[in-house]
Amino acid sequence: MSGVAVTTATNGPGATPLLERAMVRRDAMERWARRLMEGGSRVVAPVLVGHGHVEYRELTPAVADPDALGEGLARLSPKDAWFPRSEPILRLRRRGKEWSVTDPELDFPPVVILGARPCDAAAPRVVAPLFGWDYHDPFFERRIQRVAFVVVACSEPLDDACFCTSVGVDPAGEGAGDVLLTEGDDGLLWAEARTARGSQLLAALPEDARAPARDEDALAARREAARRSVPRRFDAGAVRQALVDRFDDPLWDRSSRSCVGCGTCAFVCPTCHCFDIQDEVVGSEVVRQKNWDACAFPLFTLHTSGHNPRPTQAARWRQRLSHKFRYYPEKFGHALCTGCGRCLRLCPNGMDLLSDLEELSRDRASPLALGPAPSTPPPAPAAQVAAPLNVYRPYLMKVAAVRDEAPDVRTLRLEFADAAEGEAFTFRVGQFGLYSAFGEGESTFCIASASTRKGYIECTFRQAGRVTRALRRLGIGDTMGFRGPYGTSFPVEAWRGKNLLFVAGGIALPPMRSVIQYCLDRREDYRDITIIYGARTSADHVYKDELAEWAARPDVNLWRCVDWKPGVKDAVPAEEGWRPLDPKNPGASVLDPSHRQYTGFVPQLVEAVKPSPQDAVAILCGPPVMIKFTLASLKRLGFKSDDVYTTLENRMKCGIGECGRCNVGPVYICKEGPVFTASEVEALPPEM
Repeated sequence: MSGVAVTTATNGPGATPLLERAMVRRDAMERWARRLMEGGSRVVAPVLVGHGHVEYRELTPAVADPDALGEGLARLSPKDAWFPRSEPILRLRRRGKEWSVTDPELDFPPVVILGARPCDAAAPRVVAPLFGWDYHDPFFERRIQRVAFVVVACSEPLDDACFCTSVGVDPAGEGAGDVLLTEGDDGLLWAEARTARGSQLLAALPEDARAPARDEDALAARREAARRSVPRRFDAGAVRQALVDRFDDPLWDRSSRSCVGCGTCAFVCPTCHCFDIQDEVVGSEVVRQKNWDACAFPLFTLHTSGHNPRPTQAARWRQRLSHKFRYYPEKFGHALCTGCGRCLRLCPNGMDLLSDLEELSRDRASPLALGPAPSTPPPAPAAQVAAPLNVYRPYLMKVAAVRDEAPDVRTLRLEFADAAEGEAFTFRVGQFGLYSAFGEGESTFCIASASTRKGYIECTFRQAGRVTRALRRLGIGDTMGFRGPYGTSFPVEAWRGKNLLFVAGGIALPPMRSVIQYCLDRREDYRDITIIYGARTSADHVYKDELAEWAARPDVNLWRCVDWKPGVKDAVPAEEGWRPLDPKNPGASVLDPSHRQYTGFVPQLVEAVKPSPQDAVAILCGPPVMIKFTLASLKRLGFKSDDVYTTLENRMKCGIGECGRCNVGPVYICKEGPVFTASEVEALPPEM
């Protein structure tokens, strides 16, 4: 074999071991592609599609020429090969009241991306840590294990939008792919196997494709020239610090004025990974699938309550840059970007991410140097032998009881269809799950019952959309799904011997109910228990029977309130029997221990009750505005932020930290929450 070398390349950033080197003829690429297809691989390659445009297309025996190999950069990245824009994750069939659930086939065919540029080949390794953080996404991991890259090194940037060197990607390609092709003279390419799979790919070359070895010094010179041709455009460390310092800055409004929220930047990006999960009815079958999504969409973070923590395009643009260049590197060690520049070239309104990064870098960087180079992408994920579990597969649950709590609020008691699964199931109070109405989708709710109460779980929800309408239609004996438990829990063991204060508003009592039930079931472990609960009207108070039980207990102090009537400024009862608090100075209100129903907002009732912070913890849950003002009231009463706990309701879809919906700063609420102390919440960006 000509030009064989068994050595390690060390001259490029993040270079991988060199297993084999050969000179190959460029005119052999079509025959190579055919041999790969004959061996059972799908071959995806850059081809000309008209008007000078290049796109990745799957080759076929009829059209097997990768005629744009080495010609520019395809308009779209090839990420559809490892992260399809729509991908089935469950298949469901119904017979009467019974549902069956099957997993899609995970035996994906091998794919060779023949002619990928370094920025595209680096992308899977950038996002792999997210999809294998602790819950392993079997679809992503199986697909990426079946994808091989034949990378064509860049000799120069396509245009001024290229900035791969600024994010640690080598334009010469030494840090990415299984086979690296570098343009030589006279229609020849240096071909280097960088992995065992790369050696297998080179073995599929036609015999007459090889040529005598050429001067390796010329190869090294080409690589250095390629690296010099793509100057570093910004300092990644300076950008991260500027994103901290300039969170509230006119830059975001100014830069986002032309953004129409179309999502093009996300869909053309090789590393954007956000997705939605939807049920689609296909004939007699329901297919649950992941679909690409984008943080630029106004609905992306919209809560069912109508609250949106990122209500403007300015906030969403800031999140895009912050997630890619601050939060993701802090969490996973590399920017969520490979510098391909597609978002700049293809934005219909000319949004300029690179210009903003350069401005942020100038704001902090030394005028003399750009600082150390950013890190290279992490190693490729190791191959798995055993088939991983489908982390998106729910338990099948039977509706055992139905209870209406308020005009639009219902509680379902659920039992496991498989008794063995029910026996093995455990959870901790404060955790949540995703509840399925098959054919409509999933919704996220806490587990509203305590872990001390065995044989069932309960969920309480307000009818607000398609899924909750379908859940409300379920009756006793019907089948639904439950996926979980997920997230952190309340540290009830650490609270032993303390006074407990529970504060909840409206539909936010369910997550409190689970921990209240737990503490009442272990009443001897805790001292005073005080519950303060309010809603718009008394009809909106949920768990009315249970509230009456708590009120009757001598070892529980329950205080309730209803909101002031809209537009009424005087201190008058909103409902008969609900005495008004002092609206201007609620702490001066005189409460009657024998009468525990008042008119006022929850924070006002907290100040009127005056719970002591001595040896106490407060547990708080409610809409964002209630949490904000109640935290202020608790601080005035002397509670420390470390002694106040809350559970956040940020919209979630996957529950396992992959879809991107619940991110607040570097924190994934569904994994690192939903339970936080107030001090932890205060350290997060104000995007609740």
